[in-house]
Amino acid sequence: MHLSNEIQRRLDKLNSNVKLASTIDGTFPGRYSFYGKPGRSFRTEFAFTENDFSIVLFERTEKQNYENCFARGLFTDLERLAVVIDLWVDKQKNISAIKSEFDELELYSDFEHKNPNADIDKAWTKVKNMFFNNTRFWKWAEWNERYLEMLNKAKRHKAFECYFPFTSHYWLRFSIDKDIKETWKLGTYIVPVMYSDEVPASLGKFYVSYNDTGEGGRFFETVIEALDFYADKLKEIKPVRWVF
Repeated sequence: MHLSNEIQRRLDKLNSNVKLASTIDGTFPGRYSFYGKPGRSFRTEFAFTENDFSIVLFERTEKQNYENCFARGLFTDLERLAVVIDLWVDKQKNISAIKSEFDELELYSDFEHKNPNADIDKAWTKVKNMFFNNTRFWKWAEWNERYLEMLNKAKRHKAFECYFPFTSHYWLRFSIDKDIKETWKLGTYIVPVMYSDEVPASLGKFYVSYNDTGEGGRFFETVIEALDFYADKLKEIKPVRWVF
């Protein structure tokens, strides 16, 4: 199945004004589909099989340097998927109203806990939003749960309440300032363990890296143990001022 062609055909049947984006060579991508204009947008691709489709609904704005997510979901019916795209992008329907018609969707929700510093709170929202913005969320359900647990507990942890969080490669890291000009080195981070033949589940559920060479890091069974250890390491290691 050519995914973009099939979705566009169904959008046209709905008399939708949505015209899907093409790749740099001017052709529709066959394995995924997206919308390239500012404002409300989406990204979708095949999921488990070619009869399953994942989608993220988001909004692009000039003021933000990331995509503001509203919902994501898994569909098994291309007709329903096309209707969601039309309602979100073309008809500009409220996301809660769309969700009421489509149980396949999961709405994005911000943290319950608020940081008293508005800029730090926005940085946490950005981290969670970027984590949510992933069409392959269905592949790692258990890992996703541990990642959310890590974010929720880290935001409430006293040791990090004055730091600005950010991520790279899903590694949770911290900055002294909101412009990320003074941070700990790239090899200093915390992340849920992604298991493999080389990294079995028996090692632990969370990993703290604190040394680019030598020891490297440690595994922990609970997120609290990992966060406490991470907090201690941030006290021991001097951050780097990258821009003077």
